[in-house]
Amino acid sequence: MSVLLATVRFEFSRIITAGRITWWFVLAVFPILIAGLIRLFPLADAGEQFDSHQVWSVAIYLLVPCITCAMGVLLSAGPVIGTELEQRSWVYIATRPNGIFWLLLGKYLVAVAWSSTAAIAGLTIAVMFTGQDTVVRMWVATAALCVLSSMSYASVFLLVGAIAPRRAMLFCVVWTVGVEGFISFIPAIINRMTIQYRLRALFVDWVQPGDEIQNNPLFAMSLAEGSWYFQILWLFALTSIFMTAAQVIAQKREFTGATESDV
Repeated sequence: MSVLLATVRFEFSRIITAGRITWWFVLAVFPILIAGLIRLFPLADAGEQFDSHQVWSVAIYLLVPCITCAMGVLLSAGPVIGTELEQRSWVYIATRPNGIFWLLLGKYLVAVAWSSTAAIAGLTIAVMFTGQDTVVRMWVATAALCVLSSMSYASVFLLVGAIAPRRAMLFCVVWTVGVEGFISFIPAIINRMTIQYRLRALFVDWVQPGDEIQNNPLFAMSLAEGSWYFQILWLFALTSIFMTAAQVIAQKREFTGATESDV
């Protein structure tokens, strides 16, 4: 445990740079900016079909847990192994007792904290633009979704980074668009292994956007069934599977000098 705490402290000290702090603020400002634009320029077509609570609920969900959290862990968790290879520090970490294990776990925790805090900071101001009576419930539910989203996506991107360390950012984007964006909406068994499939069920259960949203054919076909704690168990199970796979690949794979230049 002391090794993990030391790793987390060291990684936090490394992210306290002008570039990382700037990106943290960019992530936090993103949902605020979009929410402000929606407030200034309401979506007339959406307003005719859905009430303001439904529009704002879906908008905040898409802006914060889906986009901001995914972008946050993409920047912090995706290039973890690639960065160590570029800095030529991987060989020193690999020769330490359980060095790779503690490195990935420590970087994972830092990525989750970095992403979720930026998302929650942006959420706190963005919900003020909604003007809804349920703003407190919306904030609490969405903040919890931010933490779960960051935890889940960070494990996926660590796995992608372990498989393709030099092209981790590219493949993480492909995963997000292809798997979480497209496959999660396919009404088949495969979408049950996606993070978005579970997050949407929690969103409907906690935020309660309304029957019009839940009964929408596009949304209803890709919505998980079961209680909220069942969906959380699924997310924890998926996170554990992805993290275990990332650890096994990182432990077993030999990142040689030739691999670093060829990948």
